[in-house]
Amino acid sequence: MSFRGVTINKLNGGLGRRNATDDNKAILIVGMPLTGTTAAVNTAYKLLQTTDAEALGVDAAFDANENVLVHHTIDRFFGICPDGELHLIPVAVDQAPTAIVAAEDLIAAVRDIPEANVIGIMHHNVEVPDLDGHVNKVQEFVDAFAVENRYIDAVILEGIGEADTLTPVANYPDLRAQDAPNVSVSIAQDPAVASQAAAYAKYADVGTVLGGVCVRQVNENLGSVDILNKPSSAKGREDYPLSLAGTGTWASANLSDGRDFSQLSKADQKSLTDSGYIYAGSFNGYGGVFFNSSPTCVEKADDFAYIENNRVWNKAVRYIRQTLIPRVRGVVKKDPQTGFIRSSTIADWNSRLNKALEVMIADNEISGFDFYINPAQTLSEDDPLLIKGQIVVDGIVFEFEVDLGLTDKL
Repeated sequence: MSFRGVTINKLNGGLGRRNATDDNKAILIVGMPLTGTTAAVNTAYKLLQTTDAEALGVDAAFDANENVLVHHTIDRFFGICPDGELHLIPVAVDQAPTAIVAAEDLIAAVRDIPEANVIGIMHHNVEVPDLDGHVNKVQEFVDAFAVENRYIDAVILEGIGEADTLTPVANYPDLRAQDAPNVSVSIAQDPAVASQAAAYAKYADVGTVLGGVCVRQVNENLGSVDILNKPSSAKGREDYPLSLAGTGTWASANLSDGRDFSQLSKADQKSLTDSGYIYAGSFNGYGGVFFNSSPTCVEKADDFAYIENNRVWNKAVRYIRQTLIPRVRGVVKKDPQTGFIRSSTIADWNSRLNKALEVMIADNEISGFDFYINPAQTLSEDDPLLIKGQIVVDGIVFEFEVDLGLTDKL
């Protein structure tokens, strides 16, 4: 027997501290030449600010020389989401989105960035009238990662405008007729950028969309006029427009076919939103440019018809997996009288699940939740424990309608 007497073990976790979330981390997949850069195809480069891309040789001169908008897109991402993290993955030029996401090297590169939950794909070779034929293949790319328990919130595709014609808005393909709840298409265009070169005339913004998603909480709509947690440079504002003071960006908005937002009738605007497109515009009598909404390429009746629905569900899934994995293949005590799972065990699991999602309550990301575990379950290697869970998501107010009249007294 030694004379140790008292042994003190250091415990951790009592202060309730948490690591930063990955909600502001994204991947940008770009078809781009690599002349004059140190970048390689299908290789991920972590960027914390625009100058990190410039260190790779992707600067304003690179954009001008190669007639691309890579530096611009990265700069717009950090302009909207200055505290974000962006992973640049160059891919070969002149590819369709279907070919881009099918490449094994690209899949491996995305797999190596598990912390990024939102992806943008730009500089492909498919224009808007034909893009609906690709969104389901991009969804298959997302679904394949889900099988690996990697949950991608959204893939934003560049909706390149038609080169020669102006298709009537009513004839735009209905993306809501597709079955791609994790895929969205941007046809938003900053006319000041589009006018800089003929090669940019039909571009659609991806960087501002990615930044707009990442700067928001998971439960916020991309079209929200204000955001819950503004960057320090915007503190004190009552809104958060795409236009950034002093930069000349987003003074107005176009569709990617070059059509000015001011040319769109209310019916046109509604048709585009109902068909599942992300575009930018302004409110009459109110300054600033904003996105219309965050639709995905699935019917409006679907529970995941908006990007924020996917972000909330996926974040809850990540918390639940982190909570339950330490219990996998653990001992399950039974009630000796019934043979069912002991109530104290059920209570312990429920407590752990509640603690996990209470984080989302505290962070103002959901309105509530509930879990139920039936104790009368037979557990085996082929029979998993079944848990039923529900999340009460926050509502989104898309418009206000006010009845206002005049009176001579109240």
